[in-house]
Formats: sequence, structure tokens, C-alpha cells
Amino acid sequence: MKHIILFLTAAFLTISVYSQTATNYSTRQNSSFLTQKQNTPEVKIYPNPCKNSRVNVEFKSHLISEIQLTNIAGKVVLKKKFDFAEMKKQVQLNDIQNGMYLLQVKSTDNKKVVKKFIVSK
Repeated sequence: MKHIILFLTAAFLTISVYSQTATNYSTRQNSSFLTQKQNTPEVKIYPNPCKNSRVNVEFKSHLISEIQLTNIAGKVVLKKKFDFAEMKKQVQLNDIQNGMYLLQVKSTDNKKVVKKFIVSK
């Protein structure tokens, strides 16, 4: 009977220590994620999903120098470089097929933000 009680006590202590370690690790990861998210420049893409052939892209605090649209297979289907940088750009999507894409916005100071984007004409 003593052996069973010792075994159960050891198992409980092991689970307790593991649980506390996992909680501390999880808390550190979440705070790191929040810090990274707060440092990411804000980009607005609308309308999303895009039902017509135009999409607006706004960079809150940076000037847009390039917009790139990549399909889910990883192929770049649209790349626009702008000589005149602005905080808001409108892009024509005439030849883009329906589907899910990754829209990458690059600023003049090389900040990059990638957002999911859907075309549904």
C-alpha cells in the first residue's frame, strides 16, 4: 500500500511541475506574439473578399512602394511597383481569377506586411 501511495504522490508532483512549466512557457510565447503583433505596421485591404475588379490598400503609417499578389500555390500573379509612393493605393484585378491569395505590401522603408485576400467575382 505504501508503494502505491508513493507512486501516486510522485506522479502527482511530476504532473504538477510539468503543468507549471508548460504554463510559464505558454505565457512567454503569448507575450512574445503580442509584442510582434504590436510592432507590425497596420495595413487595411478592402473590400475583402473583392467582388469587383478593384481593391484598395492602405498603409497606416508608411508609404506603399510595392504590392504583390501570390496564389496559394506560391506563384506571383500580380506585382506592382510604384514610382510615386502613397499611403493608399487602388489596384486593378481584371485578370485575377477567383480564389484565396496572399497580398504583400512593401513600404518605401522596406517594411513588409502580408495579409490573406480573397477574390470572389
